[in-house]
Amino acid sequence: MSEIGSVQPAERPAPVVAPVPAAPPARAVAAEPERTPLEPAVKLDLSADADTPSPAPTEADYRAQYVRDAEARQMVYQVVDPASGDIVVQLPSVTVLKARAYAEREAAQTARSGTQPAQVDRTA
Repeated sequence: MSEIGSVQPAERPAPVVAPVPAAPPARAVAAEPERTPLEPAVKLDLSADADTPSPAPTEADYRAQYVRDAEARQMVYQVVDPASGDIVVQLPSVTVLKARAYAEREAAQTARSGTQPAQVDRTA
């Protein structure tokens, strides 16, 4: 037998663990503050003006304009809501303009470096 196998572990008694007392609350809980009632989710208007609906915007209210996009160097057709100034419709879309600008930038960079674009092997 080896020397390590003949060594026996020392007998020790198990440590005594004292119970832990419950921790006191971190802060005293105050009485709940007085709550104000919520407004109703739906309001019913019974006035004389309630029957007249608010006019919906018509096509005549919108303003059409052509804008030149500087990054894509292209004319863009936009329909603008005059009340808010938001663009309602844009042709071509912002995504298409960004894609074209990116493609033109990459083509110009490839032409400057004089390298051919990487060929993609499409065989499976």
